[in-house]
Amino acid sequence: MGTTVRDLAVTLTEIARDIATLGSPDLLLASIVRRVRQQVGTDIAYISLNDADLGETYIRTTDGVRTDAYAAIRMPLGTGVLGLAAGGVIAETPDYLPDEGKTHLPDIDRVVQVEGVRAILGAPLRVSGKVLGALMTANRRPGTFTVDQRESLERLASLAAAAVELVAAKHSEREAHELAQRAATERDQLVQAENAREQLDLLLSSELVEQRGLEDLLQAATTIISGGVEVRDGHGYILAAATPTTDDPHTPQASASAPLIGPARPGTVVIHVQASQLEAQKLADLLARYASIALVHDRSLDDVRHFHENELVGALLASNDPERPASSSAMIHRALGSTGAMCIAVLLPAQADEPGRRRLVRHVRSLARRSHTIVAAHLGRIVVVSRDTEDELRERLTPLIADASCFGGVAVAATLALAPAAYDQAAGIAASMRALGRPGSLAGTAEAGIAGLMLRTGDPETAKRFVAAHLSPLNDSPRGDALLQTALAYLDAHGAINEAARTLHLHPNTIRQRLERIDSELGPSWREGAHRLDVHVALRLWQLSRDIPTNTT
Repeated sequence: MGTTVRDLAVTLTEIARDIATLGSPDLLLASIVRRVRQQVGTDIAYISLNDADLGETYIRTTDGVRTDAYAAIRMPLGTGVLGLAAGGVIAETPDYLPDEGKTHLPDIDRVVQVEGVRAILGAPLRVSGKVLGALMTANRRPGTFTVDQRESLERLASLAAAAVELVAAKHSEREAHELAQRAATERDQLVQAENAREQLDLLLSSELVEQRGLEDLLQAATTIISGGVEVRDGHGYILAAATPTTDDPHTPQASASAPLIGPARPGTVVIHVQASQLEAQKLADLLARYASIALVHDRSLDDVRHFHENELVGALLASNDPERPASSSAMIHRALGSTGAMCIAVLLPAQADEPGRRRLVRHVRSLARRSHTIVAAHLGRIVVVSRDTEDELRERLTPLIADASCFGGVAVAATLALAPAAYDQAAGIAASMRALGRPGSLAGTAEAGIAGLMLRTGDPETAKRFVAAHLSPLNDSPRGDALLQTALAYLDAHGAINEAARTLHLHPNTIRQRLERIDSELGPSWREGAHRLDVHVALRLWQLSRDIPTNTT
């Protein structure tokens, strides 16, 4: 028979009250097995205690057992269902006697047959990592137990374990007092956790019905769990996080995680709460289900909400296309304002995948809440178009990407017709920042250095001509790429052969041999004076040229 969270909370409260009020160990254990049998809805319930010296467990108290032989069962740990549960694992069987997956003892099997027991379910009684025995239920008919029955027995075993420990410590008044306090604390925690689970379930359902986003859902959850929660993607990046709004002097006692499900995968929900590890895990599992739904909902809304912005950017970058609809200019002016130069920023995610792009979009979406600014995804990049000046856009955008794994470039278009060239220039600078290994900043032509200066006009042919003038002998030679990479590593290392070898993971002698080959192609003067600078710039542009795609709309 199934149970509800509310029913279980009531039973836990009643058992905790018995622990606090019943002085007789026999009465206390009898009360527990009776309530367990009623709560789980089985024919029999019983508690076993472990004899560590003999490596056995023996039945201590029963409810519903008909034969003395069954009530007196002793069996080695690890045998049967009882021995497995008393050994520390949740164990069950839908029909014990024919179950070949269990270790059978002939004498015990005869006792079980006489008692008429078929299906058995057991959970360990564990306190502070030590297994004291097992809490068992059984039916005289075969059949599997329900999820509710398993979860109920597991939770009841947590509290029953406190009771068994209390009984074992009755010989010491001091120990009994400490254990009573511990049992009361565990009682309060379990009851509070069950109430929290029910409240959290209702709250999160309501948040989804009201179409709240993931961040709102997590913030609402903190009011129930009294702890922090975060959602991470498959790479470990935080997608959303929330902490309690009220000051709490206590530190979280447990952390737990649960995987996102369905289309929200891969990802994880992590919580930090004041609860037992078991209860923390249950809360994390519940939150993961709701967070998955909210995350998929958020992504769907993003796709719909920003489809218009993607269209605008596409129209803007095709402003010179004669086949572009005449209405595009009006759309752009309405979004950005009708006058003034426009500033275009291009951001390249460090990881060229969909999760990486979505992370970067989330970082900069807040800019779109301000008028005269568009944020959209375009050709695997994030494009920001604004009527702000270059300095104003830097001031707004740089803090948003400072900790993001991306590379940024920015350029200004004086008119709508110059927007495609400005985009190409910004994309080129962003690619140069990636090649130079400078993430988390928004660079203009000045920050891109000489490479940026070569790209300032937005004309890739300028850079191509410069590279050809200084490097064509290497480009045309066999293994040209290897020689070009060696020359660049050598100049980057200020002529230090060993450092260049480490950069390329080669032996220094290999570097020397390649340098001799380069000398024969370019002449020895390429390592000296002004010629050295020209070659270095040409090599840098050669490297960038492989990362700078042109705008194709």
